[in-house]
Amino acid sequence: MSHLVQNERGVFFPAVVILLVVVSIFLLSITAAYESKYQTYDALEMFYTGAVMEEIEVFHRQNMR
Repeated sequence: MSHLVQNERGVFFPAVVILLVVVSIFLLSITAAYESKYQTYDALEMFYTGAVMEEIEVFHRQNMR
């Protein structure tokens, strides 16, 4: 194995660069999926928080009469 590393045919560096690009794209896609998931959760939280606040206001108005 050390013979391949010491042999300077110009294959080792491009292979490492390609591996770096692949791993970087993989990590970026995982990060994007994670962010998208939590944006969806945030949107649902805002929607249901607003709905609950409306229900509380309606309940409060009905009981104040």
